[in-house]
Amino acid sequence: MFSMYCDHEIRVYVSNGSIAHFTLREMHTLYRSWQMWVLVTVGFFMMSTGHPITLPQFDSFGLRMAFWVLALAIYLGISDLYAQVTASMWARLFGGPIPLIVLSAPLVLACTYSAGAILGVMFDPSRAPFSIMTWQMNLRNIVVAHVFETAALVWLIPAQRARQSKILSRRKVTLAGSSYVLADIHRVKAAEHYLEVYSQSGVEMIRERMSTFLEQVTPEDGIQTHRSHWVSVQTIATLSGATLSLHDGEKVPVARSRMEAVRDWLRARDEGQGEVA
Repeated sequence: MFSMYCDHEIRVYVSNGSIAHFTLREMHTLYRSWQMWVLVTVGFFMMSTGHPITLPQFDSFGLRMAFWVLALAIYLGISDLYAQVTASMWARLFGGPIPLIVLSAPLVLACTYSAGAILGVMFDPSRAPFSIMTWQMNLRNIVVAHVFETAALVWLIPAQRARQSKILSRRKVTLAGSSYVLADIHRVKAAEHYLEVYSQSGVEMIRERMSTFLEQVTPEDGIQTHRSHWVSVQTIATLSGATLSLHDGEKVPVARSRMEAVRDWLRARDEGQGEVA
C-alpha cells in the first residue's frame, strides 16, 4: 500500500506552459540529492541576508535563517499528504493537471504563517501571532517557492530520471548466486520453486523466489502485474482488459488487485517516454 501511495502520479501545469508529472517517490529522492540542497542553501542564504524589511520583526540573520529552516521543515512534513489530496480533489472536480501555483500557494502560506507564528510567540509574544505576516511577505514567499518548485519539476527531476536511466542500464540482479544484467531481462515468471527468466538469450530456469528478485528492482525497472509475473518497462506494449501484450507477442495476465497500479504505471511510463522524445 505504501509503495502504491509513493508511486501514484501527480500531474501539474507549470508556468512555462508545459505539463510536468512526478511521484512522491521521485520527490523523496530529489529531497535527498545534493543538487536540491545546493539550490535550497543558496536560496536560504539570499533570503536570510536580504534587507530586513522582508522580515521586519526578525532583524537578525539568525532569526531570518530560523524562519526559513522552520518553514522548510513544516513544508517537508506536510507536503506529501497535501499534494496527494489536493491534486486528487482537483482532478475529480476539474479534470486534468492542477496548475502548480494553485497547488503550491496554499501550502506555502500554511508553512510560512506557521513558522512566523511559532517564532513570533517565542521572541515577540506581545504581538498577535499571525499579525507578523504582511501581504508583501506572502507574495514574496509564494513567488520564491514557485521558482524553486518550477526548477525542481522542469530541470532537477528530468535530470534525476536521466541519471537513474544510465544507472539502471548497468545494474545487475543476483539470483541463486549468479549475476544477471537487469536491462537484458524481459520478464520473470514464478513457477513453483523456480523462476523462469526471459532474456535476450532465451529462457532460463533458476531455483529462486520471486520475492528475492522483486527486492532488487524498482518501479522504474518494470512492474509486477500478478503474483507470479513481473515485466520489464522496455517489454510492455499495451494493456487490453486484464492482459498485457508484450513487444515479442507474448501476453501476461494482470491481477484485478493490481489493475489500477498497472494503469497508473503505464501512463507515467508513456508520458516519460514522450518527454524524452
